[in-house]
Amino acid sequence: MKYFEFIKRLATFKKYPLFRTVPFRYLLLNILLLSIFISLPFITSLLATVNTFGQIGEITEAGNEIPEFEIVNGKYVGEDISYDVNHNIVLFTEDISTEETEQLDENVLFAFLQDGIYIKDIQNGTFSYSFIGDITDNELLEQFVSSQMSSLYFYIFIYITIYIVVIYFFIFTLLLFLSLLLSFIANLAGRKTDYMNWFKIGSYIMMLLALPIGIIAVYTEIFYWVILVIALVPYIYYFKKLPKQKKTHS
Repeated sequence: MKYFEFIKRLATFKKYPLFRTVPFRYLLLNILLLSIFISLPFITSLLATVNTFGQIGEITEAGNEIPEFEIVNGKYVGEDISYDVNHNIVLFTEDISTEETEQLDENVLFAFLQDGIYIKDIQNGTFSYSFIGDITDNELLEQFVSSQMSSLYFYIFIYITIYIVVIYFFIFTLLLFLSLLLSFIANLAGRKTDYMNWFKIGSYIMMLLALPIGIIAVYTEIFYWVILVIALVPYIYYFKKLPKQKKTHS
């Protein structure tokens, strides 16, 4: 497929000038993939949160009750208690804050802490109580788990789609302005240049870098602007491949 030929050219630093022949639909596809890759940490965190809320329902299925509590001014007020759910611990406590998660047992999967919730093994694993909206006491939590989980994944899908669309248009605009800037600089340097060529090759560069960085970002707090820093290498190589403008004699 011709789409993958351009990926090979980019990875092997060959035939960079031929990126002018990239169909516009490939550019749009690259930006879509780039948007998805950049959204991976957000998507992973959101799905992990939903799955964890689903497991809270197993507390009542095991014959236990969710402890009585209230969220008052962003603080947990209630019993200190823990439950074993499929060899993982769900914890409710007002003695540990989100700044003290190192005190938690390694088997704690999910916790209502003093000033927020904790979710194991996801990026930025602590969140303020504003993250869970209207769930302000044990009764609302039980109602949410029992009545909303069946349809929640549909709303999550819609929310993720909207999130990706917003990222898509942001990246499209960012790459467009970046291409115009690089084309302007190349023109000042006396090179034959066209912003659309920069736009096309840039979409491939960013898309390929975003995949591994997006996966790494799911498990770390890596800063996404590192993509632009690494992208300087192929951008500079492409700049060097641009032919020089012919001087005109007056």
